[in-house]
Amino acid sequence: MQIGPHQVVIERKRTKHLYLKIKNATQVHVSAPRQWPHEDIVAIIESRSEWITEQQQRFAERPELASAPLVDGAMIPYRGRDYRLALRQGASKVTIVDDEIIVQLAQPDDESAVTQRLERWCRSQLKQQISELLLHWQPIMQVQASDFGVRKMKTRWGSCNIRTKKIWLNFDLVKKSPQSLEYVVVHELTHLYERYHNARFYALMDKFLPDWSERRHRLNHNE
Repeated sequence: MQIGPHQVVIERKRTKHLYLKIKNATQVHVSAPRQWPHEDIVAIIESRSEWITEQQQRFAERPELASAPLVDGAMIPYRGRDYRLALRQGASKVTIVDDEIIVQLAQPDDESAVTQRLERWCRSQLKQQISELLLHWQPIMQVQASDFGVRKMKTRWGSCNIRTKKIWLNFDLVKKSPQSLEYVVVHELTHLYERYHNARFYALMDKFLPDWSERRHRLNHNE
């Protein structure tokens, strides 16, 4: 059944307490005592609406974890496009030419070395892109992150430490479009105004980035 913005499955059980479980990005499962009035169950679900939305957001923001072997000719996602990996022998460097990412190494058949070199390059490129976005957006939003970092995350695209004002961005964002990266940066900066994913947070997102919902959908559905 639909309760507010949430699709909820209610199961009556022999239990004294109500248990609420987030099944995925779209569905909520509730185990409730058989004798409880339906309206009491609905009231509890409505009172936890903001928490439910926040947990479902985490499900929706889980990035892809799989990656193809880094061999010559492999397809590499970068900034929303697929590039062909070209391995060459020579002094260590990474360049983009047309639709190829060219990784040049002394031993281009060493997959571990290729992985390390490509990841270093991707990290430096992503940090540069984030720095440029922060320089653009912080004056507009009138907020200031104390610092930012890039790291691999399993369940979210970004995070914000409210106490230190440091934001973290997922390394896998280097694969996504510039519009998706911009959405995540604005999202985390908005947390410097509002910690939770509540009505105030989304109102601020509407103000700063009116098409944020569309960008989030594209990001999470690889469009």
